Amino acid sequence: MEEESLRKILDNLRRYIKQDQRFLLRDLLHTFHPADVASILSHMDDEEVEYLFGLLEPEVASEVLREMDEDAREHLLGRLGFERLSEVVGRMESDDAADIISELPEDKAERVLEDMSPQASREVRELLQHREDTAGRLMAVEVVAVNQDDTVDRAIAAIRKAVDEMGEFYYVYVVDDEGRLVGVLPLARLLVSRSDRKVSEIMKRDVVSVPEDMDQEEVAQIFRRYDLVAVPVVDEDGKLIGRITVDDVMEVVEEETSEDIGRMAGTDETIREEAAWKIAWARFPWILTSLLSGLISGSIIGAFQGTIGRFLPLTVFIPIITAMGGNIGLQSASITVRGLALGKIDTFEIWKRVLREARVGIMMGVFCGGTVGLVATLWHKNPAFGLVVGVAMWCAILVAATMGTVVPIIFRKFKVDPAIAAGPFITMSNDITGLAIYLSIATAMLKWLVE
Repeated sequence: MEEESLRKILDNLRRYIKQDQRFLLRDLLHTFHPADVASILSHMDDEEVEYLFGLLEPEVASEVLREMDEDAREHLLGRLGFERLSEVVGRMESDDAADIISELPEDKAERVLEDMSPQASREVRELLQHREDTAGRLMAVEVVAVNQDDTVDRAIAAIRKAVDEMGEFYYVYVVDDEGRLVGVLPLARLLVSRSDRKVSEIMKRDVVSVPEDMDQEEVAQIFRRYDLVAVPVVDEDGKLIGRITVDDVMEVVEEETSEDIGRMAGTDETIREEAAWKIAWARFPWILTSLLSGLISGSIIGAFQGTIGRFLPLTVFIPIITAMGGNIGLQSASITVRGLALGKIDTFEIWKRVLREARVGIMMGVFCGGTVGLVATLWHKNPAFGLVVGVAMWCAILVAATMGTVVPIIFRKFKVDPAIAAGPFITMSNDITGLAIYLSIATAMLKWLVE
């Protein structure tokens, strides 16, 4: 929604609110998509949000509530009464209802669950028993399942019965007499089959499913790998217990990405409202890493002070070499962490990825090293100095590119989240190794530098 258009809409809504034009406001709000309504509400104050939200039909209100950002939803949930909240949450699919209920205080959540229909309340309670960030917590229990011995005609009847409860869906899941998942039936295949054929004759047996305790990041990787729009969830006995849709997975990807970025900087979302000392403590490890890097780098410079003292122009290129190594290392690390997160790097890919980044490092090192070496030569009219700077830059970039790829993989191997640890460690190690390489080469060629 464009800014100018949004401003006009907000002005009109506020004018109608002051005039208490309820019917006009209701008609106007229903012309927008629920996501647009959620966006509009995010620009209004709490009283206006509560007033407008109260005008929405329960089904529309449930969609709008689901689309609202976390902070705006939290404020609204705190102001809604039990009756209205139960009415709205009761219109949601079980997974969305569980997400909303989990955000409420325990006493309010229990009251809302009691006010919901017995079936909806039971389904939400079952979902809330699953561990956070797992397939069981992510799934919706609403599924269309038919027995493998049913006919196509009975399967279509099951779809007609479930369509009002589920909304959009693309697959019918096939189970045996014990409820174990044995196949999947795409709707297109079902609709073109004869009505008297058995489901077992036309179903796809190589169905992709996920266990209820699978981590949500792994679930997202399953969707990407097999290009799915929905995946069934099974318990430890292989019984069908729910389904996860692609829109839920997109939310997971966004959530995990934001979480990783926040944790890399020590600003995880979970501490955004905490006291200053907690935020400072969360960031302290990364500040300590930078401090340690500075102390080690300082000690290296101290160890080579004789070389630097005899040829002071060496100091000019120290920050350039360490900065380039750090930047290249972080680029490689970012690519590797993303590949690990998306499941694009597995055991067979590791050395292939390392060798590729090493080749990239060699090429970038030749270009950057040659450029900075030429600058050093022309600046000080000393080819030996240009050679020292150029070779040091080439080595630093090669080491940084390789380390930026290897370190995240090693951290993942030892069950350490590379999104948290890789960045600070790589920055520190590349600063130290780049500095050591540069001053070691300079020491070895010192007699040609001072001539």
